[in-house]
Amino acid sequence: AGLVAVKNTWSNMNITVYPGIDISYRPTPSWRLHAAANTSLRMPSFTEMYYKLQGYSADPHLKPEEMQALEIGGTVHYSLFTIHSNLWHHHGSNMIDWIMDTSKGEEAEWQSVNHTTINSIGFETGAQLSILNSQFSITYAYIHQDKKQEEHIVSQYALEYLRHKLVAKTQVELTKRLLLGVNLRWQDRVGTYTDFEGQQHAYEPYILVDTRLTWTQANWKA
Repeated sequence: AGLVAVKNTWSNMNITVYPGIDISYRPTPSWRLHAAANTSLRMPSFTEMYYKLQGYSADPHLKPEEMQALEIGGTVHYSLFTIHSNLWHHHGSNMIDWIMDTSKGEEAEWQSVNHTTINSIGFETGAQLSILNSQFSITYAYIHQDKKQEEHIVSQYALEYLRHKLVAKTQVELTKRLLLGVNLRWQDRVGTYTDFEGQQHAYEPYILVDTRLTWTQANWKA
């Protein structure tokens, strides 16, 4: 358990305490359970307070954004495989974001604001299998936010997030010195972006695959 006490005279912020606690319990040598409750803050950056060029208008009176986070989860480990799962809930208030009101037409500009309160709930689960000198793993994460997009408001950060993310990895020992690694990532982002012609488009899910061959000698690796 611990706490952080913060006072920022520049933003006329009264002293505020942010406590947190983490608990871990191992009922058997193979199982581990954990839970956590934490609070935190993020002070606005110099750019968010003072950047006023090229269609951007910052606010020097921004408040710090605050977060309350709860998490529970567990891990089970046996000789060949490991499985883990986590469930969490985040409550963010005074979230700092750059937004644009497109209803203003050509006069619209990006403004830094304490935009909204956002509740996020998500989970992550994954498994890893180890056989000889090879490893195989897969992890999936899901996030849902209850903050909906307002009409004519475009957000750069707070209203865009990864709803789905799947990562699969494998490392196979082809020979004693040659290792093959293959990584696959699939993700689906919520939100929209504006193209060079001013049109809004929803993000499309995509897949990224990369491979790597590694040759290891006594004094060098390639």
